[in-house]
Amino acid sequence: MKLSFIRRLNWMLTGVVSVLMLVSLAVQTNHVNTLFRPLIEPELARKAEVVGSYVVAQIDRAVALGFELDKLVGVDELLSDALAANPDVKYLALEIGGRLHAFSGTEEARAGNRLTVADPLPEGESPQFLDTVLALEGNEAARLHIGVDSGYVRSAMNEVVFDLGSVLIVAILLNVEILLLVVGTSVAAPLRRVTAVMKQAADGHLGVRVALRNRDEVGELSRAVDWALDSVQHKADMTASEPAMTKIGMMQRVVELRFAIFIFSLAEELTRTFLSVYIKQLFEPVPGLSMEMVIGAPIALFMLLWAVSQPIAGSVSERRGRRAVFLGGALLSFVGLVGSGLATDLIQLIVARCLTAVGYASVFIAAQGFVIDATDPKQRAQAIAMYAGGILSAGVCGPAIGGVIAGQVGFRTTFLISAGLALLAAFMAWQVLPRVRAAQAKSGRGLRLADAVLCLRNPRFVGLAVFSAVPAKLGLTALLFFLLPLALDDQGVSQSWIGRVLLLYWLLMIVVSPMAAKLSDRSGQRIGFLVAGGLVAAGAAWVLSMPGSLGTALAGVALLGVAHAMLGAPQLAMLADVCVKERAALGETTVIGMFRLIERLGSVIAPFLAGLFLAHYGYAGALKGIGAVLAACVAVQLLLSTLFRPRPPAADLPQRTPA
Repeated sequence: MKLSFIRRLNWMLTGVVSVLMLVSLAVQTNHVNTLFRPLIEPELARKAEVVGSYVVAQIDRAVALGFELDKLVGVDELLSDALAANPDVKYLALEIGGRLHAFSGTEEARAGNRLTVADPLPEGESPQFLDTVLALEGNEAARLHIGVDSGYVRSAMNEVVFDLGSVLIVAILLNVEILLLVVGTSVAAPLRRVTAVMKQAADGHLGVRVALRNRDEVGELSRAVDWALDSVQHKADMTASEPAMTKIGMMQRVVELRFAIFIFSLAEELTRTFLSVYIKQLFEPVPGLSMEMVIGAPIALFMLLWAVSQPIAGSVSERRGRRAVFLGGALLSFVGLVGSGLATDLIQLIVARCLTAVGYASVFIAAQGFVIDATDPKQRAQAIAMYAGGILSAGVCGPAIGGVIAGQVGFRTTFLISAGLALLAAFMAWQVLPRVRAAQAKSGRGLRLADAVLCLRNPRFVGLAVFSAVPAKLGLTALLFFLLPLALDDQGVSQSWIGRVLLLYWLLMIVVSPMAAKLSDRSGQRIGFLVAGGLVAAGAAWVLSMPGSLGTALAGVALLGVAHAMLGAPQLAMLADVCVKERAALGETTVIGMFRLIERLGSVIAPFLAGLFLAHYGYAGALKGIGAVLAACVAVQLLLSTLFRPRPPAADLPQRTPA
């Protein structure tokens, strides 16, 4: 069986479902506009009447006490106070005899001493304000005008449409995950099982059987293969049957595990949009530390424990089994997420986030180890890519849907929902992962200090790991997870919009990464891609620092997504080129492990560095400061790669012609 058939089937089904979802979105959008627009405008008018009635009552009371209306003082202050308490109202105006006596609000609503709402509009234009008029008691010439922005209805409808669009994107990606699970478990994995059994039989291991109970065409095929093997009268090699069947059975579970990883990753990604804002709400002064540094502490500790716990969890999973470590990590994450939602101070939140970090490290390393156990070396890259695809899809879905949930039910409830997802992933893994540890040809060893010394002696490795990989993680954590949510929240941007902004990063990562990888392989200019990606990331930080709220935020996040997509594949490809001796001495796995460990240091220092810049220079200065650090790292990396460029072999050097 060719895997391209399964891919085509997945794409075809995804395309059909996506088109149906788009049609559904268009119908729902039209229905929302038709159904709710006529209901919103009367509600706005009623709100304007409530606000105006309060002001009219105050003025009528003063007149009833014997004060003359046109000689009242403090009316402007009364209107300003009422306007400040009702930000949806754009202006309040007291009109006496056709002229404004008092006014508070946007200057666009008036021209001198008269309101412009009664002026005739050019043909085709709609009024800018919905003007509600209330008469004062006992004075027909005196009226109070309450103006509401007519664009509020349009913006409210747009907000609904954007929410529906975000849900559509999440639904399409969730549909892809479900299709991969359904098609993989019902078609792809059974056919791979049949193929593996036939290959084992061809090698003389006739004791293997497909042993599928499916009541479909694939099940009939498997029973026919088993019948054919039963009918063979040759001597069977039964000694290799049990290990071979164990391997075949484990391969079938990789697809099922991807969905569990997707659900588990989604649990953490739901909190991305508001985590730094939530930490800020729990802030308590710490002597000697600024508020920004304290806010960065839980994020930095999370990243640090995640990095440190992975090699430890990997070693434990080798001894205790992948299943035990996965379930233990998922339960730790469940406890940590519940504790995060129930935390009443920063200390409790830090403890909860530390538990969550250890849990996440355990889950990911156990899942990765199981994928390696369950696949042959020839299929391992594709299996790991499929496993990583679930994490990337969760990165797209989580911020968008998490922002919507947080905006509707609050931060604490969203944490509890995340905890429920972590528990669901644990249940799925309990069903999928085998109860016993699979036999392995050899056990990997953990990282040692001597390994780090050997790698760090290589200037090209230092340039790649310290001045390319570390800045990439630093930029991701400092810009996307720390500074940007805080800055947008400070500007009054809703959690839903913050989620949409972060969604753009992951979408571009999914779209641009394959193209960047192909171009990098074709051109062979790895260092060029790394330099260009680093400079684009630095430029993204500077774009984010510009005023403009959502527009510049979207542009900056888009640039950051493109930059990191340009960096991902070339970094790993270049690692093999610059560490030839190290790979020969330590093994490829150890070199990659060292590279990943150093890379994660960027996530650890990012919150502290961003908090330091934020405390001294504000949001714009902090974003520019991170951009300057990223640009400086690009310069150092380019310098190291130029100074320590490998020499060409002697056979390639130009030869002098004898005199």
